[in-house]
Amino acid sequence: MKKIKVLLIGFILMIILTGCSFEGLNISDYEYHPKQKSLIYSSDQQLIGEVYNENRTYTELDKIPKDLQKAIIAVEDSRFYSHHGFDPIRIVKSALVNLKEGELEQGGSTITQQVAKNLFLTHEKTFSRKIKEIIYAIQLEHKYSKHKILEIYLNEIYLGQNTYGVQEASRKYFHKNVWELSLGESALIAGLPQAPSAYDPTKHFDRAKNRQEIVLDRMVATGNITPEQANKAKQEKIIIADGVDHQITEKYPEENQHFVRQVVNQLTNYIADNMENQEELSKEELKKRAEYQLQTGGYKIYTTLDTSIQEQAIDAIRNGIVSNGLGESANGALVSIEPSTGKVVAYYGGKTDIDMGKQPRQPGSTIKPLYYAGAMNEQLMDSNTLILDEPTEFPGGYKPKNYGGKYMGYVTTREALVHSLNNASVKVMQSLGIKNTMEYLKEYGIDTLTKEDYHLATALGGMSKGITPLDMANAYSIFANDGVYKEAYFIEKVEDMRGNIVYSKKEQQLNTRQVLSENTAKEIQDILTDVVNRGMGKSARLSYYTAGKTGTSNDNKDLWFVGFVKPLATSVWLGNEKNFSLQGGSGISARIYQNYMSNVIKKGLISTNDLEKVTTYDDTIKISILLPDKNINQMEEITEEDITDIVIPAGEISYFKDQIVEKVEIDKKTGKKFVEDHCPEENKEIKIYPEGQSPKEECDDPHIFDKFKNLAPWHNQEKSQGKDKISA
Repeated sequence: MKKIKVLLIGFILMIILTGCSFEGLNISDYEYHPKQKSLIYSSDQQLIGEVYNENRTYTELDKIPKDLQKAIIAVEDSRFYSHHGFDPIRIVKSALVNLKEGELEQGGSTITQQVAKNLFLTHEKTFSRKIKEIIYAIQLEHKYSKHKILEIYLNEIYLGQNTYGVQEASRKYFHKNVWELSLGESALIAGLPQAPSAYDPTKHFDRAKNRQEIVLDRMVATGNITPEQANKAKQEKIIIADGVDHQITEKYPEENQHFVRQVVNQLTNYIADNMENQEELSKEELKKRAEYQLQTGGYKIYTTLDTSIQEQAIDAIRNGIVSNGLGESANGALVSIEPSTGKVVAYYGGKTDIDMGKQPRQPGSTIKPLYYAGAMNEQLMDSNTLILDEPTEFPGGYKPKNYGGKYMGYVTTREALVHSLNNASVKVMQSLGIKNTMEYLKEYGIDTLTKEDYHLATALGGMSKGITPLDMANAYSIFANDGVYKEAYFIEKVEDMRGNIVYSKKEQQLNTRQVLSENTAKEIQDILTDVVNRGMGKSARLSYYTAGKTGTSNDNKDLWFVGFVKPLATSVWLGNEKNFSLQGGSGISARIYQNYMSNVIKKGLISTNDLEKVTTYDDTIKISILLPDKNINQMEEITEEDITDIVIPAGEISYFKDQIVEKVEIDKKTGKKFVEDHCPEENKEIKIYPEGQSPKEECDDPHIFDKFKNLAPWHNQEKSQGKDKISA
């Protein structure tokens, strides 16, 4: 006993004598701000991600059960409410143990000292650190109430598995909020601070249970509970969660990880760019500080993601890969944007850590509508302009080939895009010009272009890097938004812990610009609707008219479909980050789009007010017209070599009214219209006239034999039987 008193006096004198050497340890101006994780929410208020250095959710003491408070005090600092920051008796007892062991093994720290260590010091085991800890603890006791100090402790303490504070421990181990804990569960958590890893209930349940019973016994000894309450709590069945919190799954939930990382990277860059004293710090240091601020700042980040639409996107990609037998190596991405706003409402970057939504890929024919629209916008052509689709050698010896080696001769611009004719498409880009094409691609928001892309092969998607699924969806949004580009964005606003908005669309400085005229956008939209209705995109058909375009890169390494209805523009990409070829074509991506959009519409996830129900997929007619270089008013006679057959929508026939011709059978002797059985067969001839200018008078000059045959009774009988057969 005498030895303890001597040590106690010596310890107090040591604090007094050494206090002067720690003059800088003044926290009078310090204000406690909890290191809170930042939470990321979807547009429908679902928690989709967390950003933290220490996984902590600050909880006020009034919400923490009294049983848990008492349990912690009983095992960690039974004289908490009677000391003034440090407990001399505990310190001396631990000092005796340390002297016996010859090293600093036991600290004898009070709850206040542990708070001081967590807030201001490292965890090194030295006597100088211990003295600093006590000095800080004394100051904390003067600055804050016992109530506040206990609250800070219960929120700062480490409780295993990267979990800080009793609320996160409760969520981690029991999938409950801390205020829902029973006495038995509270005692189990109170036993963790001594050795969080050793008593981890998910790995060492027996140890955790034994420690829990020690805590309960200690609570009885300190008079906080009765022996009966302790026994009942010991008998309580403790169910430890399976390690997967179904409300808050993990830092970056798998299905949302790429979207969340886009958000985190954007905010980190913004914070770093707006930090003070930037010239004094390297980019790496700025980024580290920005990351720490985001991890500990307790921000609430509200995003554009719609979890219901996101769920449909993920299911469509995963099911599409499996149902089409693409194999384990196949991966996919799907991005959906609201054209009128630029909101990214669905974003699935694939099944690996590589975000394929932001990876440039060879776009194949999905690039075609972008420069077709440019050429139309420059009034170089419209949907009815004729293009000659035939084998052609372009400057530099470039000789593109059509799929399957088939060429269609003269076609309209519409049909060239509907059937994705490569040769005709290169001519469209050539008419716009390579430089102008690149300028339009930039206007669409595509920022992955290189100097090596300035060639005609870009017309078919042969690019140095390619285009990302995000940029492709954003570009097609222009067609659905009357030609207006709205830069895609992920974050609506960010609030700090006080509810102040510290980041919004204003700070993002999102770009909005008129890229195409409204008429051009509608014309391209109409053509791309035909692509789905009767062209290469048939697999994407919906019950409502939808527009879109397929695309396939060389060796089927990239399978695309990019489509839209007015409320939603979507890009679907299939492939592999290692550039393996896939079995199948872009029709698979179109089917994924069809499945995805059908479910989105069926579940009422987008408005159908502006959508039109499909009544027919094909309203085209076939007409014969003069070739573009022929002038009907300067021609004495029109021959087969002067005309071509083309397919057009029935509603477009008036556009060709001055070029339409008709093939008519005439009697070459009389120049009259040939009529079977009324004109000699040997006089029948096919002639071509401008529409409406063919002979109207019918020939009625059969040969003698023909007249005789017409008068013969068996001839009339044959004609009667023939009519009966036809009517039958």
